[in-house]
Amino acid sequence: MVVAMSNIRKTGICGAISTPMLVILLAFACSVSAGDDANQLDFSTRDCTLTEPVYGYKFDFSGLHSDLAHVVRSFSNDSFEFNICSNLTHSCNNESNVAACLKKQGKEYVLGRQHELHYHNGKMYLDYLSGAKCENGTNDNDNYQLHVLLSCDYTLDANPLHITAYAEDSCSFYITYETPLACLSIPDGLQSNTCSVSYTNTGDTFDLMSLSDVNYRTSDRQGGFFIINVCKPVLYGENAMCPAGSSICLYSPKVSDLKKRFINFGNVQSKPVIKDGQPLLRHESSTPCAGNSSVNYTSIVNFYCDRSVMNAHPEFMGSSQDGCTYQFSFSTPLACKNIKPCTAVAAGNELLDLSPLSSLAPHKLTKDGKIYNVAVCASAGTPCMANGGACYEENGATYGLGNFNSHLRFNQSGSPYLLYEDGVNCGNGSLRWSTKIEFVCANNATKDNGTSANIDAVQIIEDSNCQLLIQYKTQHACQQQIRCKVKVYVEHSEDGTGGGGEELVDLTPLINANENYEARVELPAKQQQQLPKNTKFFLNVCRPLVPKYQLGCAGGSGACMAKMSAAGAPEEEQSLGFPLVSMSPINRTNAELLYVKGDPCPNDKAMQLSTRIHFRCNMRAGRGQPVLTFIDDCNYHFDWDTSVICPSHDCSFSADTCEIVQDELNMRYNVRNASFTKGGKIEIDYNKSKLELNICGLDRKANTDYSQDLVNLFFTHDLPGCGKEGKMNVQMRLICSNQTESSSSITNDTQCSLLYVQRTPSICSFLGLSVPPQDAGDHTTTTTTPPSTTTSTSTTSTPATATGKPAEAATTAATFPIVAAVSSPTASVGSILGIILSVTFFVACVGMFAFSPARRQRVRRLFRRSGSAVRYSRVQSNEEANLLLEPNGEFTESDDDMLL
Repeated sequence: MVVAMSNIRKTGICGAISTPMLVILLAFACSVSAGDDANQLDFSTRDCTLTEPVYGYKFDFSGLHSDLAHVVRSFSNDSFEFNICSNLTHSCNNESNVAACLKKQGKEYVLGRQHELHYHNGKMYLDYLSGAKCENGTNDNDNYQLHVLLSCDYTLDANPLHITAYAEDSCSFYITYETPLACLSIPDGLQSNTCSVSYTNTGDTFDLMSLSDVNYRTSDRQGGFFIINVCKPVLYGENAMCPAGSSICLYSPKVSDLKKRFINFGNVQSKPVIKDGQPLLRHESSTPCAGNSSVNYTSIVNFYCDRSVMNAHPEFMGSSQDGCTYQFSFSTPLACKNIKPCTAVAAGNELLDLSPLSSLAPHKLTKDGKIYNVAVCASAGTPCMANGGACYEENGATYGLGNFNSHLRFNQSGSPYLLYEDGVNCGNGSLRWSTKIEFVCANNATKDNGTSANIDAVQIIEDSNCQLLIQYKTQHACQQQIRCKVKVYVEHSEDGTGGGGEELVDLTPLINANENYEARVELPAKQQQQLPKNTKFFLNVCRPLVPKYQLGCAGGSGACMAKMSAAGAPEEEQSLGFPLVSMSPINRTNAELLYVKGDPCPNDKAMQLSTRIHFRCNMRAGRGQPVLTFIDDCNYHFDWDTSVICPSHDCSFSADTCEIVQDELNMRYNVRNASFTKGGKIEIDYNKSKLELNICGLDRKANTDYSQDLVNLFFTHDLPGCGKEGKMNVQMRLICSNQTESSSSITNDTQCSLLYVQRTPSICSFLGLSVPPQDAGDHTTTTTTPPSTTTSTSTTSTPATATGKPAEAATTAATFPIVAAVSSPTASVGSILGIILSVTFFVACVGMFAFSPARRQRVRRLFRRSGSAVRYSRVQSNEEANLLLEPNGEFTESDDDMLL
């Protein structure tokens, strides 16, 4: 509308505009919508193949057909059986020729008699149609339904099927099937890579492969997003339709041309390199740079050591002046040195140690006349090659299935695995055999009570597609047992940062390996009277309770209720459930955890106690605390307001006052007054001298990252001799800590960049956090590299006071006047005419929208904007996974309490 008014002023006589010009503008604006309404990104087919509309790639899912059935069991032991590209070979509820069947409590229910394959903005899923009548069905659909989301995953998992948690009376069920068949093809030569690089002659390595299981999104701070994967192509999915082979692409939601909406900013890089002691990935694109067509885009991802990060993800640091080279930072524990072989840092910073398995004799397994030899983090011995971790014998010949390594990794579901690569040629082009060993907690998988001395079990799951897949059940893998981060679709408002797409809802920062959470009790008055006053509740997140002296709930419980004695010791403990069900996202800012199969319920011995925890985004809450709000017979309901689940939030920066401003919370952080600066300036070591940086100034960008307890600040600094352009892109990470210490790392490549990490208690209150206790916040990040390129500095100043407040008052609440827009009484006739014509133009467009439901929905969104840059919708709890398949759900006033 601003453009239209501008044209009125420039081209009209006395402020008027010609009718032909208005018609042209009207036709142009509405033709764009009409073209969008054609929606070539939304279609369905009864076939088992589809051709995606951006690149013309044909997806063929016939390889997912099963001669018997795909079977998934829920935590309540319900069995879901379905087939793909064909129906089941057996009957369901005495009915033959059905496509999906539910077996529940001795009864069978037809979930679908045929399936339909859908494509929606890159998301592919199967709807199973014409299910049996459901007693709890709705007016819109009173039949049972099954939806199977086909999710891109380039690696084979022992369990590629995941069922979303559902209510007991649900009629709709959602299963995710992770498969390479939902991915674009990987270019030859990149089919197999280790994503690791040695940093010593003795084989110590940085291994980044576990970062490749999900896509990452980071804002370009201009309305678009970079979609990034590490060592693999971007996983094809909803609004993640990056070109084949690209590991970094720019997604511009407002670009109408599909070919230009996703631009390749970097092809897959098979191996990281070491520069200045730290790993980096340099991605060369095949796309010519818009600012200089003689060169292609280049993207560089620098990895930095940070042992305290639980929710690692990249940040865009900046670009070169010609816009051809882009730099990203990625702080992660995987970039730290001196990690013990055959160990890995799990969610919650727990160390998973499988090294005891490396001293065991190689396992001999037999399948289809072949004898397999497999070892863990060690050579499999004779008859394998000296460096072989797995091989098989057949007819007197030996075939290598991958070289052993001790690089323990985690897949998307949090399960640990080893990947041995570079086996013998697979006979299919350049592909070579590999071996993937997935480790499963033996106690959970076998229901063993943990007392058995030898409960290891090794079995072959699959040996196809050039990969041997082995499942290894062992008590050494018994730590986190359920998924605590799950992908969810989010829809961004038009006045926000861009279009929707998949993001991670991640509760791993709340996992506590050292302490349990004690819940606050805020029950209704009647229930409060029934609960003894000396009752306490202890919980942990996505893991069993941390064993504590005198807390006697059943081992593995995720929640516990206990009466406290006069001496303060827990008594009469009762388990309120075990963490057996993965976290379920309701939307981007709400999620639930369900702990089940606790102790017998006192009110009904046939039932078992359970716990439901509802996590809600609250940017003021910090980590937050669980609150018991309701007891429903045998189920205990907890609400947990926390900032951990909140998306990152863009802040403004006041150059005059040198303040970071969180506009939505009316909070300000004064950088100039912070103890780690000298009037808003800092000094770092550079080329054997001191380099002064002015944090205060124009063109500063800032955002809060609640999942990592920090604020990012981005700007550029003139530095002749640094890089080709003499400009340095600066990222400053202000991390909530109980100490004041800093570290810096300068990368002097074709493009110059600085990562400056400042830990300080003064930023905590700005993030809604309390200052961490002294024994939990001692995290120091340092890098030791040649002084010409990278420097590390550490300073210590006044720690937090006894009240938990920082010594300096750098954070303040801000108040802003409300300014009303008043029309000018002296407006010209031309201006008034221009306004009238603009309104006429707008009403005409709205009239055209009225005949299209999709158009009407866009108009509704236009008038239903909130103060937040992101909009979310809520669904009923018994169909919470509907967001996976119905991203365009209505947003109503009843959802206002879900927004900040």
